[in-house]
Amino acid sequence: MNKTKNTISPIAEYNRSSKGTRVLSEYQNDLIFEQPRDNLLQQEFVSYEYTPQGVKVTKTVRKYRKNDDYFDTTSVQFIGS
Repeated sequence: MNKTKNTISPIAEYNRSSKGTRVLSEYQNDLIFEQPRDNLLQQEFVSYEYTPQGVKVTKTVRKYRKNDDYFDTTSVQFIGS
């Protein structure tokens, strides 16, 4: 079996000197969050959705590092029933 890794690359450049700059990308989180900029530590996006199992809370967090990098995490929790 041949496994290939899909890479996602931006389809537009961005200007790091602008405040609140975003990139057009196939990576869904890039449509929500900003790219790294000075003094930006973290951003969060939370959604609430009714499901048969209760209210589904999906939280995505982007934490920025000093080296112009970041990492994203997503957690899902059900509340109520």
